[in-house]
Amino acid sequence: MKNIFKNKKVKRVVITIAVVVVVIIALRFILFPPVKAIPTTGKYKIASEDYWVTEDKSDPYSKDGSNRQLQVRKWYPIDSTEKKPVVVASHGSCGTIENNVTLYRELASYGYIVLAVAHPGQAARVKYENGKSGGPSGEFLKEVGALKPDEEPEKAYEVFRKWMEIRIDDMNTVMDDWTSREGASQFIVEGHSLGGSAAYAMARIRDDVIGCIALESPFMYDIKGVEEDKFVFDDSDYNVPLLNIYSDSSYPHLKEWLQYGNNAKFLDSTNPLYTNIHYENIGHMGLCDLSQASPILTAIFDGGFQKADAKEQLTTINKDCLEWIMSLQ
Repeated sequence: MKNIFKNKKVKRVVITIAVVVVVIIALRFILFPPVKAIPTTGKYKIASEDYWVTEDKSDPYSKDGSNRQLQVRKWYPIDSTEKKPVVVASHGSCGTIENNVTLYRELASYGYIVLAVAHPGQAARVKYENGKSGGPSGEFLKEVGALKPDEEPEKAYEVFRKWMEIRIDDMNTVMDDWTSREGASQFIVEGHSLGGSAAYAMARIRDDVIGCIALESPFMYDIKGVEEDKFVFDDSDYNVPLLNIYSDSSYPHLKEWLQYGNNAKFLDSTNPLYTNIHYENIGHMGLCDLSQASPILTAIFDGGFQKADAKEQLTTINKDCLEWIMSLQ
């Protein structure tokens, strides 16, 4: 009887483990169904490799005070001798180094080098040179969750300043490292959401930036203070071309949401350096590759499933961004 009891108990444990494994696998395929990569259209075969750059200052999200290390994924054309601007890409809040990977791959196939930066503490995942990995900082998640720009602009301004300082340091580190190794270069900065805000900042700061692509991003760096519960912007014109892209998430609200003050102004500007595109029938996450990688997570984040086909939409984004970049040369 004792052996029978033991066997039944073992059997129940085995069945329970098997059920859990099946459920985990099923959820994995439900959340991230297998999809084919969008093929590139350029003449070059492409490859990618990771490398790491360490800043000369401590990581603000590190508990041990260690220096901040950045993971950079370099997408590049194989056997290309063309000298073209280098694209530096910054992901959104809790995004990943593959935030807009179909765009990175497409650009590489046309001869461009793309450096996609993972921002530790603000990324969903980041891999370090020693093989360890990390996720978003609890401090950063609290800041994101508590952010109320329309209700508490003073608090939001302080958070925006902090985020911009971190991102600017990261982007400068990557760009300066590239220049020190490869010589003087021209850069095009690109980013989604918070990453686009960082891209705008680099377009203000660096003389070697010749263009900026922002996928639904407020001009966070341009906010210089708060007066009478409203943000005060540096609303002077940019002297480099900007490609400002929006979805249905923010486009109808640009003149309502305080942090989008400069977006609203530049949307109505006649400055030929500004190009504005609004894609209909998608939400905020429809502007990055999560829309194809996980339609369910995209729907959760955007509050509903998008009407546009993800593959077709990403292909359109790739085409529009590529044409705009090529027009800079």
